[in-house]
Amino acid sequence: MVDQSNAQIHVSSNYSGVCQHVPFSNEDLIKITTQVEINLLHGPTLFSLKYRMLPCLMNRESYENYRYTYLDTISSSLDDEQTSTTQGKKAGIYHTTSILRFLVDEYKVDPNTFIYKRTYDYKNKIKIMSRIYIDLGNYVSILFENGFRSSKPMDNPNELKPDEDKQIFYCFSNFEIYHVPQSVERADLVLKQLSQFELYNEEKANLQMVCYNDKLSFYLSPIKMKQPDIVDLKLQYGDEFPNIHKKLLKTLQENKSSGITMLHGLPGTGKTSYLRYLINEVKSKEIIYVPPDLAHKISEPNFLPFLLSHSNSILIIEDAENIIHDRTDNTVLHKQAVANLLNLSDGLLGDAMHQQIICTFNCDIQSIDPALLRDGRLVMEYKFDKLNIENARRLCKHLDMEDYGNNIEKPISLAEIYAKKTTEKEILTMNDDSIAINQRILRDKIPQIENLLNLYS
Repeated sequence: MVDQSNAQIHVSSNYSGVCQHVPFSNEDLIKITTQVEINLLHGPTLFSLKYRMLPCLMNRESYENYRYTYLDTISSSLDDEQTSTTQGKKAGIYHTTSILRFLVDEYKVDPNTFIYKRTYDYKNKIKIMSRIYIDLGNYVSILFENGFRSSKPMDNPNELKPDEDKQIFYCFSNFEIYHVPQSVERADLVLKQLSQFELYNEEKANLQMVCYNDKLSFYLSPIKMKQPDIVDLKLQYGDEFPNIHKKLLKTLQENKSSGITMLHGLPGTGKTSYLRYLINEVKSKEIIYVPPDLAHKISEPNFLPFLLSHSNSILIIEDAENIIHDRTDNTVLHKQAVANLLNLSDGLLGDAMHQQIICTFNCDIQSIDPALLRDGRLVMEYKFDKLNIENARRLCKHLDMEDYGNNIEKPISLAEIYAKKTTEKEILTMNDDSIAINQRILRDKIPQIENLLNLYS
């Protein structure tokens, strides 16, 4: 139970907002507090009608807008000391359902006293609470504004329960708290409490693919990367891999950092799936993807000048074995490609461009040019391998496969496991058409959580 601070508030007779010294009708108060047009849910009006005085206002949105425009600008000179992982999240939005439940449970407010506006969402066929005014009593009230249904999954650090499947929430974008000077501490407490119901728009890395033609030379084209079906890194890659991923992600997101990461292993062991996962985890950095058919172009003299305009980014080179082999017995162009990577990762260019490089390949690590693997240049080298029997069976059980993988008697690749899963699904579909029908008619939405106060329908 929170401290509701319900001790009786005594407002000073000298408070500038008090209206008691002159008789005012309700109509007079509406005229004073509504500056543009009469609005049923105008917070200062509703506060004044009850408490017969003008309120002070606490608007978190205003503070956040100031914080993330002005403060970010003046802190740009401190970039060397900051990283994208330490700058914090920008102002969030607020989960309506969790907030209303909290206020009802902790502040004992009566839902029948709420004043609200509902808007019908024709696309999703639901009614959305677009504005709600709630009086907490004792000279504190709140107006929640700009209600909406999130259209995509949200970053949910507080682990709030979604209103629909696929991490869809009903939200407000901002709120205002009204109070008098004597109730400011209580208003501050409410503001702090509401922060536990914040959600955030997911920040996505800017993914670009390198393209080339004779007229334009190198240029970038934005692409969308398929979201991988990885729900648990331990299941896919073993118990130790989450720590490896965490370490790599932290390094990649460091501001003005450089180095090379080598991800290698046999085909089918999950390198590309993990690369998709990693790309979706990186926030606020440009990612430049070099497709396999253009990897050899890294040796060209105009490639490095092209990258100069994309400093502090992440360069991904898939199937890079043809350009990172040992230079001893290779061509001039191949040697130049390795030289360019060395300069980007740890040379003078690396100091200027701050480029993180990720190379994926299938060949043995022993065949890679030794200079690329030196300490100080190599961020991480990781070999993707077949899952051992225990981990393979654990993944099969998670995938609800036949016999839970107990028939697996030797290490097996991820590709082989998912091939078995696909075969089982095809057999089941052929033997029982009703299974396929049921899979197609599954609804996108899970049953809504308790329809609090019947505010959503």
